[in-house]
Amino acid sequence: MGKLVTTLIVEPRSLVREGLASLMASHAYHVIGGVASSADISNSLLVADEPKLVVLGAVQADDVTAAASCIRELWSDTKIVLLFEDASSADYQKWQASEIDGCIPLSGSPDVLVGTLRRILDSDLKILVQEAVSRSATALPSARLPIAPVVTNVEARTEAFDGAFSLRIRHGLSEREEQILRDLVKGLPNKSIARKLDIAEATIKVHMKSILRKIRVANRTQAAIWALENGYGADNPHPELPRLEATLQPLEAPRQAL
Repeated sequence: MGKLVTTLIVEPRSLVREGLASLMASHAYHVIGGVASSADISNSLLVADEPKLVVLGAVQADDVTAAASCIRELWSDTKIVLLFEDASSADYQKWQASEIDGCIPLSGSPDVLVGTLRRILDSDLKILVQEAVSRSATALPSARLPIAPVVTNVEARTEAFDGAFSLRIRHGLSEREEQILRDLVKGLPNKSIARKLDIAEATIKVHMKSILRKIRVANRTQAAIWALENGYGADNPHPELPRLEATLQPLEAPRQAL
């Protein structure tokens, strides 16, 4: 990740806290300190240092919302990630509405932890990794952004967060929209793209409006520039895409002027 990520760990068990600090220090995280509870943050000198990431461990499900709110009052831009041992569907619903930016089960591997933290830090999405018979991850919109996809049935392994999947999570583009972006970079008009993909030209126009909205640009020229800057200039920039087991459904978003 380049620059070290300043991190604060909130965990009452000193052994777990020190273990997390050691693990994260080996993956470009600078742990500036650890406290037993969120209430201890304001009572320490740590309040003067704004961390990039706060990791919450061993917080009761019902207390997560309050703990995250306290941290958000101190640091508005800090990413807050919960590490949990078990959770019910009701807990996930509460966490979706809370100030946390993600949650990761403690039963996951160190690679899953580090990989998910990296994606949470690099994006403006709330990523909830669910502990189940078939582990999955859900990407939800940040409270600060109106648009995001929902991702289901993603196997919790580090390669599931690489390449095209990372880009698609961040911007909510469907596979069809990615195809259209690649053809747009080649300079093809809507009519030619429609013929190539064997769909109606009117459908291409609908997709184009959706693309402009999702990547927040005003016209086709800006979309082409964005696509080049984000790796859509090659015929097959993301060869691993067919292997990713993900279903994407864009959330309903408010109308915006294109």
